[in-house]
Amino acid sequence: MSTNRIVNALSYLSIVFAPFIFPLIVWIVSDNNPDMHSTARHALILHLIPLVLTILTILVVGISGVISEKAAFAGFLFLALIALVILVDLAMFIYNLYLGIKILVQD
Repeated sequence: MSTNRIVNALSYLSIVFAPFIFPLIVWIVSDNNPDMHSTARHALILHLIPLVLTILTILVVGISGVISEKAAFAGFLFLALIALVILVDLAMFIYNLYLGIKILVQD
């Protein structure tokens, strides 16, 4: 098994131990290896999607809670958005694990 395949797989699997930090380091360091560079960039983007989505959801819920006069609407919006974010975060987590394992078991 080549070092490139291990590092590429770890870029995706780092969602478990160092999300977006490990792919960022690999992406910065691997300028001379296009395959590793593009895989690390893709993993970095996949790791940042849940983070950005979670931050945006917290901002939207917070702002709507302050602006809205109706507590029931703000509560419903909070529950709906949090449920959606949890589903997307879980899907991205499973997808990253899938991509990392797929790279490891390739022939």
